[in-house]
Amino acid sequence: MTLAVPAVPLPSAEALAVSGNAQSVPLTSGQLLGSPPLPPPSLLDGFPDPDRVEARKKEYLKSLQEQVRQRVQTLTQKHQANLEYLRAKNDQCKRQAHATIDQELLKQEMEIDRRHDEQLLALQQAAMRRKFNISKEAGELTLQYQTKETQEKLQMLDYELHRKYFDVASGQIDWRQQVDATRSSLPDPPGPPPAEKPPLLSPGTLFLAVQAAYNLTNTDTGLLGDVSDPYVVVRLGGQEFTTPVINNNLNPVWEADNRFTLTVTEEDKLLELEVKNSNHFRDDSLGRTSLDFRSLTPNAWHSHKDLLKDGDKGELEYAVHFKPAAASSLKE
Repeated sequence: MTLAVPAVPLPSAEALAVSGNAQSVPLTSGQLLGSPPLPPPSLLDGFPDPDRVEARKKEYLKSLQEQVRQRVQTLTQKHQANLEYLRAKNDQCKRQAHATIDQELLKQEMEIDRRHDEQLLALQQAAMRRKFNISKEAGELTLQYQTKETQEKLQMLDYELHRKYFDVASGQIDWRQQVDATRSSLPDPPGPPPAEKPPLLSPGTLFLAVQAAYNLTNTDTGLLGDVSDPYVVVRLGGQEFTTPVINNNLNPVWEADNRFTLTVTEEDKLLELEVKNSNHFRDDSLGRTSLDFRSLTPNAWHSHKDLLKDGDKGELEYAVHFKPAAASSLKE
């Protein structure tokens, strides 16, 4: 892209001609032999340069990271204080109703964890929005600076062109060579800023609770109550876990060793669950299901009851909770 040089009226041949008696011919423009043009005022006075904008941006980002760190520390301290209070209360009441208090403690801890995760997520999102706005403002200031710098150069070139025209009219300088030299020195306009790379999926932790199965297919003999012995296989990436086997039950309910904590990488997206029948030699499948847990709202429990694929009318009931990693642990 080239910049157009503003059209300036050139002196006529009669204005440049000199008579034999050394008397100059009056100029028709009436402007070229007057006072030379004044240089234009600077457009950059009082406007921050890119280095100052970058330094201010780094200062703001450093201050923002410190505020986020302090708030995360405060939330973590409150979280720990609440947990310690609940555990002390539980120890005092266990002698009266051990099982009831344990269940109530678990519910309250889950609620406190949920609130803590929600507050932490909101804080991280606010920090990310602020960081994006700071980067956007810095980019806009830099672009404005470059635009004004280009305009100033163009005005200086226009000023030089007028001054050379003045010199041509008064000193018989070859103005055509001066115009060509001025045009060849015009700067190219600044290009667009580079496009940002799309963000990667967030790693984190996936919590899973396998609860029950219903209407499972019987693949055993069926004699004298001999029916399927189901258990559930959990798969995520290269990880695999299993629940305990419940013998001779087509509607099993898992109450122990049924909670799993899985590490989620940036590539993981699909949770796979398969119900199997335990046999002496080879376990056969009673149906499977899968879940795209990244489509769910993070930092919250979600209950599901899925119809098993290749499992006739069998169903599997479970609950999941995806907790993304903290923003401070992710790569910028």
